[in-house]
Amino acid sequence: MAQSANSPEGVRIVFSVSEKILKKTTKCQHEYSCLETGRCGDGPMCAVEMTHGVDVLCVHSPDWPACQYHLDFGGARFCVCPVHCEIYRQQTQG
Repeated sequence: MAQSANSPEGVRIVFSVSEKILKKTTKCQHEYSCLETGRCGDGPMCAVEMTHGVDVLCVHSPDWPACQYHLDFGGARFCVCPVHCEIYRQQTQG
């Protein structure tokens, strides 16, 4: 598990998730940039409006990015990215 510290390469790890969660996140298009920068690629992470269990986030995003983990259902937008769900869990339990 990555820890919140400076790595030998000088990259600061902002968030830490287990290997189990990383292995579930097979479709990430941004090489897990959220763990190092707190951002999803070049843009912000989608704002979470509410959760549905531990692995579904209802999100708000002005731009609906072409992401493999985004679902549009009944006019609502959802994120099912395991890493984003874990980051949100850590932020709200912190």
